[in-house]
Parts: sequence; structure tokens; C-alpha cells
Amino acid sequence: MDVRNTDSIPVTVEHGGTCRTTFTFPKESVREETMGSYLEYVAEFELEPGTHLEPHYHDTHEFYRILSGEAIVQVNDQQSLLMPGDLLRIPRNAPHSIWPARESGSFRALSFAVSFMPENTEPTVCELPEPRNRIVVE
Repeated sequence: MDVRNTDSIPVTVEHGGTCRTTFTFPKESVREETMGSYLEYVAEFELEPGTHLEPHYHDTHEFYRILSGEAIVQVNDQQSLLMPGDLLRIPRNAPHSIWPARESGSFRALSFAVSFMPENTEPTVCELPEPRNRIVVE
């Protein structure tokens, strides 16, 4: 799991000084890991209070950027609290799930995936391992 926030990344001035860019993942930084893949989707999703994304894995690099609310994500046996502006990178074939951080809260996220899966392949539903670090938000 790799969580990054643009607040801690310096701005790069590009395009003749007309564009201020914050590269959450710098250009070419994931080229080797993503060679032979395709952009599977770009979407926004929301989870309502009390719900969990069904634990699953798939042969993709999946990214979630939290737009509003707070979420807890578990990738393999590691949990992390995600806040607005955080960008999460889930590695290929890593079991994962995400849910609202607060019992009465929800969250909204932008999601996209770079996939190595054959066309029309569904994720594999699985159990998550016991977390090494359980995150609890009061």
C-alpha cells in the first residue's frame, strides 16, 4: 500500500510557466511496473455509513483518491486512515477493502485502475488477513 497526499509534494512549473503541476506519481515513475497493461476504468464511488467494500483482489494497480469524508482501507494485513486529498495505490493482486472511518459517516473517492487482466474478468472475492495495525476512529 502506498498513500500520498499532494500537500507534501512540491509543485512543478511546466508548459512555459503556465501550469503548476503536483505529480503524485512523477512522470515515468511506474512505467516498468505497468508495462503491458491498459487503463481499465476511471470512476467515482461512494460508500454509505455502515458499509464495507467486499474484500477482493485482481490483477490491477488500483488507485483511490479521497474526495470527501474519511475512510479506512485495508490492503493485505495493513490498515490506513485516508483523508481528503490522499491518493492510495493498491498493488497488483493485493487483497483489499475500504469502508467509512466513522460509524455515521460516508466518503466519496475517485478511482482508476491499470489492469493486466483479460477482458471481462471479475475480481476474486476473498477474506482479509487479520490486520497488524487496527485503525479505530471515534
